Amino acid sequence: MHKSKKLHCCERCQNYWTCETKWYRGEHNQENVCCELCQYYRECWGPVVDLTKKTSKG
Repeated sequence: MHKSKKLHCCERCQNYWTCETKWYRGEHNQENVCCELCQYYRECWGPVVDLTKKTSKG
C-alpha cells in the first residue's frame, strides 16, 4: 500500500498569514497542505519527492 506524505503550511513562509489559498481551505474545512505559493515549496517537497522515488522502486 502506497502512502503519500503531506506537508502542511508552515509559519516560516512569508506568505503564511496572507495566503488566500490557505484561508480558503480553512474556511471550507479542507486540509492545509503546502502549495506552490509557499516560498519554501521546492525546498520542503524536494526531499519528500526524492524519498518517494527511492521507496517506490522497492
